[in-house]
Amino acid sequence: MVKLFSRVLTLLLLTLPLAAAGFYDISDPSMGTYEGFWTAKNGAKGRLVAQIRPISNNQYDGFVLLMRSKVPVAAFTLQPSSPDGGGLKFTGATLSKDAQGDLLGKTEANCELLHEKLSGKFSGDLGEGTFEASKTELKSPTVGAKPSRHAIVLLDAKPSDQWKDFNWKVTPEGMQVGSGDLRTTEKLANFRLHLEFRTPYMPSATGQMRGNSGVYLQSKYEVQVLDSFGLYPLQDNDCGGIYKIQAPRVNACYPPMTWQTYDITFVAANPTQGTLPTITVDQNGVRIIDHVKVPKALVDSGTPGGDADGGFLKLQDHGNAVQYRNIWAEPIFSVEKKR
Repeated sequence: MVKLFSRVLTLLLLTLPLAAAGFYDISDPSMGTYEGFWTAKNGAKGRLVAQIRPISNNQYDGFVLLMRSKVPVAAFTLQPSSPDGGGLKFTGATLSKDAQGDLLGKTEANCELLHEKLSGKFSGDLGEGTFEASKTELKSPTVGAKPSRHAIVLLDAKPSDQWKDFNWKVTPEGMQVGSGDLRTTEKLANFRLHLEFRTPYMPSATGQMRGNSGVYLQSKYEVQVLDSFGLYPLQDNDCGGIYKIQAPRVNACYPPMTWQTYDITFVAANPTQGTLPTITVDQNGVRIIDHVKVPKALVDSGTPGGDADGGFLKLQDHGNAVQYRNIWAEPIFSVEKKR
């Protein structure tokens, strides 16, 4: 049944028109976040989280992260696998340092995904053990957040007049990336930004072509929007990263087609105090970028694709049907220096 469903799903994706509905009304029972527990024969144990995503040629991959007291102790990536019989069977191994892997315990694993449950065995620096996890549906704690009394509302039921030359498609839930970037007219020095986005279902796409857009603070510092679900570790051009500046410290992404949140704080440079601009990013309620300073060399020019003299926000058109909703910014009138 699983094999038949996957073949039908692949056929449907190949025949769907390139419209928003075709990217957002797909059901994929294997894709998702899985949470559970691991136990080693030596008595060690802890929680785990896994992300499984679809890729091209009717295959799936992802990663598994083992933790103790919320601290990662081992991670392994899952090699691509196609449905076989009743489910998916994966082999996994820790990435080497040269392959951008974290300095965590080396681990190898074999596991199976069946009926929305992921189970398997591992061996390595943690010893030998087993793990089991179930699929879980996540919802950002800040989804639907209401703007404060002093906030500048850019998008609620409809786009505001704060956008310059608005030319994106308005959808029943918000707006979809259209032709060209979208910019605000107003400038703010310091602000807290809330926005919600979702990336399209594009299993055959790879890298920067998989649900790409960007949130440019001050129109020049890009916080990446991308379908990076199922990737580990993340780079600075993955979802949540500040392009050319800082990679997210964890993968807090939700699967494509799911509404996600960015809550971003931007504090401008203060020449009299000799400070640099700082950026803090919470994705889906998780702190992924914490008071990161913009390098001095990028303060004026910004990151690639930015505008040196634009409004306080620019949303990027990268050719993918990314959607946005509930966008507002709260000016910060008093900034406390981080100790």
